[in-house]
This record gives sequence, C-alpha cells and structure tokens, in this order.
Amino acid sequence: MADLDTLFPEPPPSPGTPAPAAPLAPQVAYRDALKRYDGALLAEIAAALGQTDPPSGRVTLAAWIADHLAQPRAAERLLTTLPQASRLATTLFALTESASWPREAMTNALLALGVDPFSALQPLLDLGMIAVAPRDSATLRNASSALDPATAPGSTILAHASVVASSRTVLPVAAPAALSLAGEVKQIREADGLEPILRLAVVWQRVEEAPLRQTQQGTLYKRDRDRLEDDPAIAGPITDSLEPLPDMPALWLALALAVGLLESEHGSERLSAATPEFWTDNAYHLTQMIAARWLALRSWHEQGGIQREGAVLDLALPFMRPVVLLWLATLAESDWITTVSLDASLRDRFPQWDRPTLTPITPPEPIPQFAPRNRTLKPLAKNESASEPSPLEAMLLGAAYQLGLVRVAQEVDTQQHAVQITPLGRYLLAIGPPPPPKPTYEHFLFVQPSFEIIAYRQGLTPSIVGQFSRFAIWSQVSAALALRLTPESVYRGLEGGLSPQAMLDILARHSSRPLPAGVAEALRTWAGRRERITYHAAATLVEFASPEDLERALLLFPESLTVPPVRVSDRLLLVENESSIPFERFRMTGARDYRRPPEVCVEVAPDGIILTLDLARSDLLVDAELARFSDEETSPSDRPSPTGPRRRFKVSSESLARAHEAGMTPTQLTHWYERRTGGEIPPAVRLLLAARSSQITPLTTHRPLILKVPTSEILDGLTQHPDTRDLLGERLGPTSIIIPEPALAPFRIALHRLGLILDPEPTRPKPRTST
Repeated sequence: MADLDTLFPEPPPSPGTPAPAAPLAPQVAYRDALKRYDGALLAEIAAALGQTDPPSGRVTLAAWIADHLAQPRAAERLLTTLPQASRLATTLFALTESASWPREAMTNALLALGVDPFSALQPLLDLGMIAVAPRDSATLRNASSALDPATAPGSTILAHASVVASSRTVLPVAAPAALSLAGEVKQIREADGLEPILRLAVVWQRVEEAPLRQTQQGTLYKRDRDRLEDDPAIAGPITDSLEPLPDMPALWLALALAVGLLESEHGSERLSAATPEFWTDNAYHLTQMIAARWLALRSWHEQGGIQREGAVLDLALPFMRPVVLLWLATLAESDWITTVSLDASLRDRFPQWDRPTLTPITPPEPIPQFAPRNRTLKPLAKNESASEPSPLEAMLLGAAYQLGLVRVAQEVDTQQHAVQITPLGRYLLAIGPPPPPKPTYEHFLFVQPSFEIIAYRQGLTPSIVGQFSRFAIWSQVSAALALRLTPESVYRGLEGGLSPQAMLDILARHSSRPLPAGVAEALRTWAGRRERITYHAAATLVEFASPEDLERALLLFPESLTVPPVRVSDRLLLVENESSIPFERFRMTGARDYRRPPEVCVEVAPDGIILTLDLARSDLLVDAELARFSDEETSPSDRPSPTGPRRRFKVSSESLARAHEAGMTPTQLTHWYERRTGGEIPPAVRLLLAARSSQITPLTTHRPLILKVPTSEILDGLTQHPDTRDLLGERLGPTSIIIPEPALAPFRIALHRLGLILDPEPTRPKPRTST
C-alpha cells in the first residue's frame, strides 16, 4: 500500500511561508467572514431576513445577521423555504458536523450529488446562512463572485451554527434508471462493528499508561509514535478485512481524539486518556460517534493513509464519504449495487469525483488515476482482490465496512463486489430508526489460572468492551480476543471507581466456567495492597543519614503542627507542609529533581565488592536499587567524606542470588553500574556472577617446570631452533620459559646435540602418607 507521499506528491512550501494558524471557533470564523463583506451586500442580506431598517456599519450589520439566525427556530423556518438543492448542501454540513467546508470541496460534492453548486449555494448566501471567507483579505462586494473560483480561489464556506444544528437529511434525486442495480448476490458479509471500538479501547489503555507527547507542530515524538505502531493490538491486521486500512495507528488515534477518548492536557503538549466515566457515558452511542467522526476526518485517505506533516494540499476524497452514503441511501433496503456501477454513476455526474487533492499540483506532475476496473474478482471468502482497489472500493470495503455502515456481497453473474447500506448507516444519516440490537451471548469468555482471559466477539458489545477496558489489558485483537489481568490494570479499575467485587462479578457473569480460585484471591490481594496506600497531593520527603538522626529530628519539629511528620521508613520523613520544617536546625546536603537522569553517587572500593554511597549526591531511589543485589554494612565508612556522611554496601554471592531470584539480570546490573558509579562492573563482581554459572568447568592446578637461561638471546635461539622450539611452552619473561613435563627428556637430548647441558632433574617432594 503506497503512502500519501507517493500517491499525491506535494510541492515544497515557498520560502517564508508562515506556519498555519490555529483554527478559529466556527461561530467566530463565521462572524469574521461576514465582517469582510461590503456594507451594501450585508444590507441586502439583512433585508432578505426581514430587517426593514438595517443598522449602519459593517460590524453592526454582521453582528445583527449572526444574532438573528441564532434565534430559536429561525434557521429551521428558513430551511423550509429553500429549494431541495440548497437543503442538500446543508445536509453535507450536518452529516459531517462541520461548519466549515473548502469551497472547491463543496462544489465537487454537490456536482457528484447531481445538483448545480451555484444554484444550491446562492440562496444560502442571500440569507446569510452561509458566508464565504476568501483566502486573501479582499472585501466581498458581490455574493456571486464569492462562489467563482477565478475571483475567490481557495475560499472557505462557513455555515452558521444554527444552520448545522437545524438541517435535516435530504437525499439526492436520481433520474430513472440512473443507478444500475445489481442482480442476484451471494456471500453476504457484514462486520460486527466492534473493530474500531476495540482498537480505540487499546489506544485509550496505552495512553492511560503513558501519555503521548507532541511537538509544537502537533505531531507525536518518534518514540511515542513507534510505541503505537509497534503494538500488535493497535497496528495488527484485521481478521475480517476486505480491504486494508492504511496507517491504522494514526487512524485510531485521530478517531480517539475526535470522539473525546483522548484529550489534550491544558497548558501542556501531551495527549492524555479520558476518565473511565467516558465508557459509562458514551458506550451506547460510541459506534455512531466513531462513524460520524470518520465522515468528518479530513487528514486520512482511504488509499494513502494519514496526511504527512506540513502538508499544504487538502485531500479531496474525504469530502466524498457523505456523498457516497447518500447515494446508497436512495436505494431500497433490499437493493444492491456493484461498486463498478456506483463509480460509473458518480463519474457521469462529476468525472473527477475521486481526484486526490482539491488544488492541482504545481509544477504539473502525473497524478495517479484510480479509475474502477471491471475485473473478475476472486470469491470474498479468500479475502483478496485481483488488483489494486479503486478509491470507491477502498472507501466502502475498507473503513465503511469495518464501521458497520455497509454490507458487502458478490454479484453472481459478474463476480463483482456489491454493496448495500445497513440500518446503522441509515441511522447515521438520520433517515432511519436506531438499528435493532444484535443477539447477545452471556457466557463468552474463559478466565485462565494464569490471569489470561480469552473472549469471543459474539458476546461483546460497546458497553462490555468499556467495562473490561477499565480493569483488564487488551493484548490481542483478532477473531478471538485476549486480555490480561495485572496489578496495574486492577489498580486502574480501582481508581476508576470499580470495587474488587464488581470486577469479579463482571468476570463471573460472562465466564463459561467458575472463576479459578487463584484469580479471585490475587485480585483481592492486589486491591488490598492498593487500599493500604495513602495518597498525598503534595508533600516533602526528608531523608536522614541514619535512624538515630531521624529520631533526633522529630524532637525539633513544633508540637503545634496540625499534621505531624509521617515516618515513611527508618530514615525517611514525609512532611505535608514544607513551611513547618525547621530548616535552620538541619544541615541540608542537597535536593533532588527526579525529572532529571539519575546522578552518579556510588563509589566502588579497590576490592570491587564494597560500594560506598555518598548521601550528598544520592536520591531516594538508589536505596531500593542497592537493596536488590547488596547488603548494607552497619560499620561506619573507613574514609570520611568532606561532602557528608556515607554508607557502605557489600556485594556477595548470597546477595546476587537474591537479585537473580527477583528477576535482575547481569545486563541490568551492568547498566546500573554505568548509571550509578560511572564505570563498568568490577571484575570481582563479574567473578561472583561467573561462579553462579554452571558452564564453568572445575579449575585445575599443576607445578610447571621453568627453564631459566643467562641471557634473552639464548632463549630467543631456543624458541626459534627447530630442534627445541616445539618442546617449549609459554614464555614467562626475557629469560624464563615453561617446559612441559612430557617434553623434558626430549628437550634434554636436543640440548645435548646442540652442545648445551641441562642440570640434573630436580628432585620432587614425596607425597605425604598417613598411617
């Protein structure tokens, strides 16, 4: 699947192009557009709205028009007087829940719906129900010129907020036999609509664990982007897929932001997760909410994926989503239409309906054409197509199918894909009742003793997905779903207002077997640990060198404190009010900023196993780190430090065994030494680690025979001469070398041939015998 850079290459921005400004609120943008109208034009609009004595001044006239349309039922009454083409234009605003459309996008959509854009928009302009904002700062003197691309290129059409809220869906009128219906179909498929909800639930959990950081341009940092893209539960393939969705992590992230599942932190550049109450308040309507936000999502293309950073061209295909659904809604509930036939019908009305961008690319470059191909398709059960899909197939067989808006089948005669709008699609267009509830299965999951949960999609609903998302981690999203219970996920459920019994009740209600005893016991244990935690919104931790120092410090605090200091450990005090600390009686050695990387605060003794902690540079985390693999010595340090007191820790075989049982690896220990000591792990500690390995063979000892010669030249000759060099061992120095014991006799003979004499063989001590 190609990306947007390949499908629609964009020209580089011209030098000095300013960064795009933040968009204005819809109603503010509408009023600003009216203020740029000529005074005479505003007076004509006010007269059309029934104002016989219009006020003077453009600003006053613009405010009067906006306030008049904001009156209750004012826009609704005006809409009933408009022609069908104009109400079709307001339908596009209402379906996308957007008060702003590029003029060229609105023109293209109306052409594809079979109406003249000028005839549809002119009545709305005459009544001020929409306003045109040109790209430049020119004053509009004629409403007709506002719709002319030659006089107002790149302009934007802004609708009054009451027009968007009061509009009702109007379907396009097709000429007789304009839409060629499909014949008999087979292999009817309809998605369960759960895929987007499940993926958004995973995104919500991952962001709840660690918020996403954004740059000043609004894009994610690479580490956070990779975290989402590498998560199989977010970016993994969809099991029931007819056409793939490009850039799925970016799509789910954009939809999560649009529906409010993710929020921008106030005064920060981070994205955080919404509160768990979101699932309780919105689960029932979440399917429709996601589908509605997809209709309005303009930065994602069905074939190219998410729009790249700094893009200057507007995508065109996203504006055609409501157009395609409106045409499908004109068919009877039992009718089917092939994608090839629907594409041909759209192309008859607007040949370039599937153009990639709204603005032509300059300099001229060949723009890929995605014309539909009348090809023979393989059976849908094989979940693949013979060639690259057309834009219409990518739209309907991709996102629209996964959102549950269309059914897909195969025409018997032509083997082409045929589509049909679903009750959910009609409900989204506000032309049908809510879809009937699907049959539910109460017992659809299995809880394993290993805290893994296997769930089947047939029993899931958006509400149940929200319930499980609050206290279990989604680890796999496919035909069968996998969840996992962890202490952290249970803590999240408790913080979200669920009790331990409520979590167990949810699991027991939907489990096909009784819950394993270990699962219920572990969940209660985790919850009990969390309930023993006291939360302080703000506090100060004071660390002392020894328990005795802490006891003496407690006597220095005023007795009149409303909240006395809390003893956290034998060396730590928690003080809620920092102003109550008698700093003048304490000797402070330093303060720590825990947002910064850990500081080097441990020294390694010459023996390699003694670690000395400098309290002046240490922090509260290093104690827990040292306790994992060493033991503190009670004796004072041998070397007093001019910077303050020090503590000593010893690394032993027993302490390393304890660290191994706790899951600490040699690699983690090596990284700790680099961060805390500024050097490598000492050889003595490596020796202790190696001693724990079963791969080391037993060590051996032997008494070597050492040959000593008067000068190095003689030893050099012996190591080079062919009669003696093969009989010598390792050289120990300029005049010393080892003679292997089996080679002693041959070496003596070789020396004799060379005219050299070796001392008689030294006598070896006799082994001691016991009686």
